Amino acid sequence: MSDDLFLQFSSNSSNQSDPSLPTKLAKLEARMAGKGATPVQASWSSVNKFGAAEELAMPEQSYSSDSEEDTAAQFLIQPNPQKRLKLQEDDQSIGFQQSQVPAEERIKTVDTGDAKFGSEDTVRKRQGRGRGRSSTGRGRGSKANDQVRPQASPSASPPSNGQPENALHKESRPKEVHGKDEKAFIEEENVSLRAEVALLTEELRKMRQERSDGQRESSQLKKELKDIKDQEQQTKPKRIKVVSELLISVSKAERQEARMKVRQDSLRFGNVGVLRAGTIISETWEDGQALKDLNTHLKHLLEMKESIERHRKSLKKRQSDKGDGNDAETGMPEEEFLVQDEICKTRLASIKREEEVSLRERDRCELEKGRLIREMKRIRDEDGSRFNNFQILNHRYALLNLLGKGGFSEVYKAFDLVEYRYVACKLHGLNAQWSEEKKQSYIRHAIREYNIHKTLVHHHIVRLWDIFEIDHNTFCTVLEYCSGKDLDAVLKGTPVLPEREAKIVIVQIFQGLVYLNKRPQKIIHYDLKPGNVLFDELGVAKVTDFGLSKIVEDDVGSQGMELTSQGAGTYWYLPPECFELSRTPLISSKVDVWSAGVLFYQMLIGKRPFGHDQTQERILREDTIIRARKVEFPSRPTVSSEAKDLIRRCLTYNQADRPDVLTIAQDPYLSYTKKRNNDSRDLA
Repeated sequence: MSDDLFLQFSSNSSNQSDPSLPTKLAKLEARMAGKGATPVQASWSSVNKFGAAEELAMPEQSYSSDSEEDTAAQFLIQPNPQKRLKLQEDDQSIGFQQSQVPAEERIKTVDTGDAKFGSEDTVRKRQGRGRGRSSTGRGRGSKANDQVRPQASPSASPPSNGQPENALHKESRPKEVHGKDEKAFIEEENVSLRAEVALLTEELRKMRQERSDGQRESSQLKKELKDIKDQEQQTKPKRIKVVSELLISVSKAERQEARMKVRQDSLRFGNVGVLRAGTIISETWEDGQALKDLNTHLKHLLEMKESIERHRKSLKKRQSDKGDGNDAETGMPEEEFLVQDEICKTRLASIKREEEVSLRERDRCELEKGRLIREMKRIRDEDGSRFNNFQILNHRYALLNLLGKGGFSEVYKAFDLVEYRYVACKLHGLNAQWSEEKKQSYIRHAIREYNIHKTLVHHHIVRLWDIFEIDHNTFCTVLEYCSGKDLDAVLKGTPVLPEREAKIVIVQIFQGLVYLNKRPQKIIHYDLKPGNVLFDELGVAKVTDFGLSKIVEDDVGSQGMELTSQGAGTYWYLPPECFELSRTPLISSKVDVWSAGVLFYQMLIGKRPFGHDQTQERILREDTIIRARKVEFPSRPTVSSEAKDLIRRCLTYNQADRPDVLTIAQDPYLSYTKKRNNDSRDLA
């Protein structure tokens, strides 16, 4: 009991700063020694708050008065609540800090704190020992000190924060509990980490398995792809051979059918005959049986009409003679005369109707005759071509049948064995008798056309797919194939088109021209004519043949660029400025506007506005286009005033007053939006 009191008191006294504390402790010790059954002798030691014992020097005298007992009681019963609260707050703060850091850091912090506390206890203990040695004890107090020291030291040494043993046990329990909780938490965390590691390991194993499966499948697919490519390379020649053989068989059948039809039509519409005049042999056209029959029938109708007219005149003469009274017996009654005259009139009307039918039939036969002549010429050119044996050019393009022939080129229908589509192969042949300079000029011209044409991508312009060399004197350009006719063939078959059809054709042509003039480098087509407007299987019009096209440079002014190829082109469709001989003409997109106006006029009226029946030589000699200052419209066929206004704007004689492509394209007549809006308002 005394030991506990000593420890409790020493704990309370360690925080006091009273200078009379040693004297009071000595009195309390003397009192307890006088009242106790067993004297206690020990060295007084106090435990500081860090757990280090401080030795206090006790005085030798002793006190046994009542006042001394009261004083001792006063020190024994006073607690130290402030220190207890402070210790509890310290424990709580330490626990909170330890809960915020990982386990390893907590352990490190505890170890560091213990070491710190131990060092501070050691310092305090040394200080206490120094004070004990500096004081001198005499008499019974000194003996009591000697007796108490060995008993108090064991009980006072374990605490680490200057509290008694019970308080230290209470403080150590939360630490032990906290240590156990921390250990349990660490174990739970380890279990969670092990589970997560196991899960990640399983996922890694699955991913490795998937990667292995993917690599195996990839290698298998690569092997299959390689096998397919090898098989394709092996079967490609066979496939090309089979496809080309099928195409050749179809083309041969088409050739036979075309020649058989020509022979049949030749019997109806005529054929080319040979006319000999001495040593001169010339060709002449001999009409076929159908044309002969029509001509004979028309001749017979003409004779009948003349005969009826003579009979009618004789009737009138007889009637007039009766009126004069010269020959009354031969006269004809009035009623009979009227009947006979009416018979003649009706017969003449019937002959006229029959004649009109025969004339329409003859016109149709003339159109068929023209088509037959073109087909016969095509067949003759095909038979004389060196590419008529179904060659495969550039290991890709299988030539089929000839489409047409120009001055220095042939156009064949072909099949692209790589893209599996029909194309048009234009074969450019150089004359072997040309000089090298002329050959190089022609090649430069063709390459220039290719460089212009290859960049054009528009649904109203024929695409240029490829170009390659065949031999030293021949090269080929591959173009988009249009299965329909060209505008020239259409107009030869139907010279006058309905305005609705002609309008949609000219609208498509202007759309292509607008595209050419909205490019970074504007292009003048310069050779716009019916033969250079093609139609595909859907009837879409496409502009082709850029052999005479001009690229407008950026530094060209508003007046246009110089015409360096004067004399080239098709004269019926060129404007007056292209025929100026006094100076170098300046041209712009207004050239194409004039040409489009001529095309539109020809589609509506059935002939060209200027020099329709003249040759190009005569047009140039007589200055036909230079004198074409005003366009005239016949009374028939009927054309709307809007169409006439558009044609007049296009065929404006003065180049400065004529609109360019982008301006004329804004004409309301060429727009379908306004018409649709009007139709919708009418329906509303």
